[in-house]
Amino acid sequence: MRKILSMVIATGMSALVFAQSDVDALRFSMLDFGGTARALGSGNAYGALGGDMSAASMNPAGLGIYRSSELTISTRLLSLDADASYYGQTLNDNRYDFALNNAGLVFANVNRGKENATSDWVGGSFALTWNRIADFNSAVTYSGFNEHSSLLDSYVDYLNAGGGTAPEDVFDKDPFGAGLAWETFLINPMPFDSSQYFSEIADGRVQQTKIITTEGGIGEFSIAFAGNYGNRLYVGGAIGIPRIRYAQSYVYSEEDVNNVHNGFNSLSLNDVTETVGTGINAKVGLIYRINDYLRVGAAAHTPTLYGMSDLYYATMNSDLETSSYSYDSPIGEYNYELITPWRVSGSAAVTLKNIGFVSAEYEFVDYSEASFNFNRTMDAGDLSYESLVNTNIDTKYGTASNIRLGAELMYDVFRFRGGYIMSSTPFNDGIAAGNADYARNTYTAGIGIKEQSYFIDLAFAHTTFTEYDIQYVYDNGSGVNEGAEINRSLNNFLLSFGFRF
Repeated sequence: MRKILSMVIATGMSALVFAQSDVDALRFSMLDFGGTARALGSGNAYGALGGDMSAASMNPAGLGIYRSSELTISTRLLSLDADASYYGQTLNDNRYDFALNNAGLVFANVNRGKENATSDWVGGSFALTWNRIADFNSAVTYSGFNEHSSLLDSYVDYLNAGGGTAPEDVFDKDPFGAGLAWETFLINPMPFDSSQYFSEIADGRVQQTKIITTEGGIGEFSIAFAGNYGNRLYVGGAIGIPRIRYAQSYVYSEEDVNNVHNGFNSLSLNDVTETVGTGINAKVGLIYRINDYLRVGAAAHTPTLYGMSDLYYATMNSDLETSSYSYDSPIGEYNYELITPWRVSGSAAVTLKNIGFVSAEYEFVDYSEASFNFNRTMDAGDLSYESLVNTNIDTKYGTASNIRLGAELMYDVFRFRGGYIMSSTPFNDGIAAGNADYARNTYTAGIGIKEQSYFIDLAFAHTTFTEYDIQYVYDNGSGVNEGAEINRSLNNFLLSFGFRF
């Protein structure tokens, strides 16, 4: 925990005028392949199976297994629950979200007379698909009594560092934080040195509350091709065009609940960030049927190159005994590039005709390979911050292993499915704060009906993981302030309809 907080200290004040951080690089690099209810019900362990629309975002070789064309659409209902613990107090928050999860068309062709061939090209498929590959919807509230520090302490430290700050420069130095506190009279100059500052809150002793709401996700449109050679080897490739939409709004407040501060009642900081981005990547894969029962697969996903755009602004409100004040920041806008890591996977499946299958998949990703490019204007400040953030990415994050297991049992037209997904922590050893290592465990189940010309599938997935949030970092000599540990639980209900023609 000490390591991660030291890096927050190093970048925290720089980030006041830059909306981008290593946290953003991780957020947009961690993926959850949405796809169809059939795939999710079996733990998304479909790398060696194919024959499902999700293959375009997993292993495009799986599209080569199609024998007929198909139209699929999937919708999902997501239930999100968060328990946040902060200074000994735990609060619960929850929300629901309904959205499209998958849609697409596969056009399959089998060469006449080659249906059962053991050599030469048997046929192929062309697919146009859209899959939701990440979801950012959440709601979190945490609150606790901090006896030692205030957000204003971090502002004062920033302004007083390096010999101090002239009053006329305060707002321009940090127009999204300390400058707002200055304009709302929450920090003021020392009587005998106007370049040094003090806050209206001394030694903490305030109730601190934060309400965070996030929305959006990553949806990927894919153009995919796959071929079938001798009913043994299936090869495929896809061009992916993912689209990011991320919106975060939070309200952070401090309140003198015990009436110990002369002249101060409360403050609130409202902060809004909106991010959009469009990227491009490529995926290649293969599946090989060793015999009628065993097949193996492999896939590689190139890094995604995103063109990103951020818009952000903030408002500070103060309630003092003499008066109340409010001040708005300027609207910040910034364009930049983000490169996400490579992903490679290997898979295997055992299939038993008219009985079902069991499957397993291993995926490897190195999150330290993510990087930002701020070098749009050759500005020295941009380049310096780019180097700092990319160094933090390389230091904080490392390699992760994702394991997916799945099974399906057939009974007449019915399909019964189950699965498990383990996503290991993206952090290097000693970096994560306590138990908040972002490692995920997901249990899935599903049921379906498969007829000759249509199918209906329903899946359920339960995911748990722990995150960490800290509003500011301040060391009063006895250690840095605490952040909130957030235990998340996600319940995903997915319904798919498909038609073959």
